Amino acid sequence: MRTRICLLALLFFYVLSAKIFCQDASVPKENQAENFPIVQFNIEGLKRTKRSYMDGLLSQYMQKPASKETLQAIETTLQAQNLFDQIKVSAREAGQGQAAVDICFKEKWTILPLPVGWYTGDTYGAGLFIMDMNAFGRHCMATAGGLYSSSGIMFAGVFQKPPVQKGELGFSVAANFSKGKHDFANSKNYKVFGYDSIYAGARSKILFKPTNSTAASLGAGYSFFNPIDSPQVERRNQWSVDASWGISSSSWNGFFLSVNSFNVGGEFLFSDVAQQKFAQTLTFAGEVQQPICGRVRLITGARGFVSNNLLKTNYVGRAKSGVTLLPSAFMTDQIFGLLTGFEAAVVKAHFGVLSVYGLYEVAAARELNNSTYLCHGPEAGVRLYLAKLAYPAFAMGASYNVNENRFQYSFSGGASF
Repeated sequence: MRTRICLLALLFFYVLSAKIFCQDASVPKENQAENFPIVQFNIEGLKRTKRSYMDGLLSQYMQKPASKETLQAIETTLQAQNLFDQIKVSAREAGQGQAAVDICFKEKWTILPLPVGWYTGDTYGAGLFIMDMNAFGRHCMATAGGLYSSSGIMFAGVFQKPPVQKGELGFSVAANFSKGKHDFANSKNYKVFGYDSIYAGARSKILFKPTNSTAASLGAGYSFFNPIDSPQVERRNQWSVDASWGISSSSWNGFFLSVNSFNVGGEFLFSDVAQQKFAQTLTFAGEVQQPICGRVRLITGARGFVSNNLLKTNYVGRAKSGVTLLPSAFMTDQIFGLLTGFEAAVVKAHFGVLSVYGLYEVAAARELNNSTYLCHGPEAGVRLYLAKLAYPAFAMGASYNVNENRFQYSFSGGASF
C-alpha cells in the first residue's frame, strides 16, 4: 500500500514538474513572419473608433517587415492616441511570404464630465466641462463648459480635428468669454496692479502633417477686451496671425509613453490701441524623456516666451516657462524655464500607473519694472496616468524657490488638446 502511494506521489510530482519546467512542441515558436512584409491588419475591439481612422493611422506600417521593432512601433503609435487600453499586437504568416498583424484592445472612456475645483486660501472656484476625446470616432476633440470663481466667470468651447496621415490637413476652432478681475504680481508675490474686464475671443487654425513625425499650423484670431472701471488698461479690438512647427517621436515601454519633442511658434498681433498697434511673440519648447530602465526615466525640458511691444493684457504666466517656481499670478512678456530630473513608476495596476518625480528647475523672467529676475529650486510630486480614461495624467507637486525661501504648490489635470 505504501509503495503504491509513493509511486502515485512520484507520478504526480513528475507530471507537475513537466507542466511547470518543461517545454514541448505545443509552446508557440518565435514569430516566423518577422522578415515578411505586412499586408493587412486585423483589428478587434473597435466600438466608437472608425475603422477608416485606424487604417489611416496604420498605413505607414504597410509593407514594412513584421519584426519586433515594427510591432513595438505600432504599439507606441496606438498608445500615443490615448484612446485604447490593454493593447495586444502580434504578427503571423499570411501566406506567400506575407505577414498579417493582429491587434486587440479595449477602448477607453472618452466622453466624460470633467469637474474642476480649487481653493488656495484667497481664491476659490468650481466648474464643469464636458469633453469628448474621440468625437465622430476619428480622435477629434470637442469640449465645452464653464467656471465660476472668486475672480469671475468664464465659458469656453473647443473643437479640433487633427491630421492623421502624412500630408493630411486638419483644423481647430475655439471661442471663449470671461468677465472678472485680473491681478498682476511680481516675483515677490506682491500685487503690482489689477483690472476688471469683459473679454471675448475666437480663433481658428489649419493643421498640417508634413511627415509622420512633424506637425505645422497656421491660424488667425480676434479678441475684444473692455475694461470695467480700470483706467490702467485701455479698451481694445485685436487681430492676430500665428504659425507653428514641431517635431516629435515617442516610445512605449509598458510603464511610460516617453516623448522627445521640439516646437516653435510665432504670432503677429494688431490692435486699435494707438501707442501699441503692432506686437510680435515667439514661443519655443523642447523636451527629452529618456527611459533608463523599465520603471525610471530621465526628464529634461526647456520652454520660453519672448515678445516685442506686447500689451499688458496679453502678458503670459509661469506656465509658459514649464516650471512652478514663480507665483501663480506672476505675469510677464519674457520668460524662460529649464528643468531636469527623474520620474519613477511605483505602482502599475488596473487603474493606471502611479509615479513619483523629482526635478530641479531654473527660471528667468522680466519683471513689470523691466528688471530681470532669476531663481532656482527643486520640485517633487506624484503623477497618475489613468488606464481607463482618456486623460493622460493628474499631477500634484510642490516646488521650493531658493531665492525667495518660498514654497509653491501645484495641481494639474491633463487632456490631449
